[in-house]
Amino acid sequence: MTEFNFDAKLSAAELYAFSMRHTYKSVSGIFGLIISFGSLIICAVRYKYLDKTAIMALIIIGLIFTVIQPLMLWSKANAQVKKNKSINAKLHYNISDNGITVSQGEQEADVKWYDIRKTVIVKDAVYVYMSPVRAFIFTKKQCGDDFGSLVGFIQEKVKQYKDYEPEETEENGGTDE
Repeated sequence: MTEFNFDAKLSAAELYAFSMRHTYKSVSGIFGLIISFGSLIICAVRYKYLDKTAIMALIIIGLIFTVIQPLMLWSKANAQVKKNKSINAKLHYNISDNGITVSQGEQEADVKWYDIRKTVIVKDAVYVYMSPVRAFIFTKKQCGDDFGSLVGFIQEKVKQYKDYEPEETEENGGTDE
C-alpha cells in the first residue's frame, strides 16, 4: 500500500498563489481582466477626446482587476493565515490508497478519492479540489523530495475513481433493502 505522510502549514504566499490562480483562471476572472485592459486601452487611445471624469473612471476600472483585486487577495491571504486556526496551525496529512486524511490535534477528517472533483498541478504545488471552492494545497516545500511521487499518485487515484459511484447504504444516507 502506497502512503505519504507529512505535516504542512500554509504560508500567506502559498495561499495567495492559490487565490490568484483560482480567481484569474475562472470565467469571471478572465472577463474582469478583459474589462480592465479594455478600459485602459480605451483611455490611452481616446485620451485627447475624453473629459477628466471619463479618464478617471476608465483608469479606476482598469485598475480594479489588475491592481486592486490582487492587493485585496494578498491582504485576505495574510489575514486568513493570521486569524484562521485551521490554516494557521500545522496539519498532518496521510495520503493513501483509501484517500486523504487530514488531522489537527484531536480532530480528523477523511476525504475519499471519489469525493475529489479535480486536481490542478502548477509549478510548485498541486491543488486537490473537493468542491469548486474548497481544495487541499500541497506544495513542493511541504512535501519535499516526495512531491513528484505524490503528484503522480494523486493523479492516478483521481483518474481511477473518476467515474466511481459509491453504493448507497444506511450508513451514508441511503436504504439497504
